[in-house]
Amino acid sequence: MAAIMTVLVTIVMWMTALIGAIVILAGGVELISMLSGNPISIGAVKIDDHDITLQELSAGLLGAIVVVAAVIFVCLELRKILATLTAGDPFVPDNAVRLTRIAIAIAVTQLMRYAIALVIGLSVEGAKIQLSFDLIAWASVAALFILSQVFREGTRLRDEEKMTI
Repeated sequence: MAAIMTVLVTIVMWMTALIGAIVILAGGVELISMLSGNPISIGAVKIDDHDITLQELSAGLLGAIVVVAAVIFVCLELRKILATLTAGDPFVPDNAVRLTRIAIAIAVTQLMRYAIALVIGLSVEGAKIQLSFDLIAWASVAALFILSQVFREGTRLRDEEKMTI
């Protein structure tokens, strides 16, 4: 089962990286076009339609970078945890640290979402600040912190058991 989960996590990681690279590259080209004032020309295709503001595009690009980086980071940490599971010993101290890192990555991603929404709301004329509370994301953060403590305690108990005769 761990091998199947490792494959799935790897697929998610690479798909996120590929789609993220395409979105970030396209957004970067559009940002350069907006900053230079020159329309984008690719062969016979000319794009000169700027429906979004520079601030919105910049915030969107920053958000895409944060989300892509967070998903890749989480997938890498999950692969390390799954490797210990495959090896038959998931209760190692490093896994508690990895779960804590995943929780922090999700929390930082949510906080960046709020910051980006505030920046857009304050910098774009006529924009409303709408912050939504993602209960599932914050519950995941709490659950991951709890699981990291469970792993720490499980590791401690296992190490303590090894010392008893």
